[in-house]
Amino acid sequence: MNTPKFSIVSPVYHGEKMLEELVRRIAQAVAPLTSDYEIILVNDCSPDASWDKIRQLCAADTKVKGINLAHNFGQPYAITAGLSYAQGDYIAVIDCDLQNKPEDLPALFLKAMEGYDIVSARRVHRDDTFLKRLSSAVFHRVYDFLSGFSTDKAVAEFGVYSKRIVKVYCSIPEYSRSFVELIHTLGFRKTGIDVMHDHRLEGKSSYNLSRLLRLSFNAIISNSNRPLQLAVTLGFIMSLFSFLMAVYNIFAKFAGWNEVAGYTTTVFSIWFVGGLLLFMMGILGLYIGKIFDQVKGRPVFIVQDTLNI
Repeated sequence: MNTPKFSIVSPVYHGEKMLEELVRRIAQAVAPLTSDYEIILVNDCSPDASWDKIRQLCAADTKVKGINLAHNFGQPYAITAGLSYAQGDYIAVIDCDLQNKPEDLPALFLKAMEGYDIVSARRVHRDDTFLKRLSSAVFHRVYDFLSGFSTDKAVAEFGVYSKRIVKVYCSIPEYSRSFVELIHTLGFRKTGIDVMHDHRLEGKSSYNLSRLLRLSFNAIISNSNRPLQLAVTLGFIMSLFSFLMAVYNIFAKFAGWNEVAGYTTTVFSIWFVGGLLLFMMGILGLYIGKIFDQVKGRPVFIVQDTLNI
């Protein structure tokens, strides 16, 4: 039986000081399994000297390959770029900040070779800030409710994926994409392995609250139409409530009850209904915006330079 080829894809952003250690530890972990492997570093237009460091690493080792994107597309798109160029029978995705430990790669690869198309690394303990852990938990709760799926908050991009599921993922022409949510909706055989989540080697995460919220909205809107269903349900409830209030007022008039017109009540009712309408129009606008992005047909990523590919 031929030894399968392994590919390791890592999206790079603010990774200049971590890349050398990343490549060293990946090579050290994977080399005992096979000599037929490649490490693909995708520079997502990082503002530091990450691309220069990738050049140095590629010059020193032909197993290291570099992809330089034309501008900052975002992590899901950088991952898609790396997967599109990967030649391995099994492809791992790992962040460049070394919070995902390269030493876990052999166990993930060996599990995948048992016939699994997705082997996710489950972070039994997350070495993240309280805010990031809280935002992750809230996102998964909301996403599960709105999408109807059951996701695992301990699972992120880190994992090993078979060539056939990567091929299907890369063939999907969706412009708005979230890697984890999209690839796990494809089906196929999947499992997980518990791993330890390490501390970040250098600097701090670029995912601030604003960016996390934007990614969360993108994932939910891209994978579920339930917010539209909820908006319709809420509109129906408000209409029913207004109809019942009208019936009550008619009955009160003929019953001779004294009703005093309330200016404040009227104003707040208008504001409430107006705000509700704007909220529902905003949800509808988000979906229309996604349709607009999709029909433009722009590429998911644009590659400016490649090295050793």
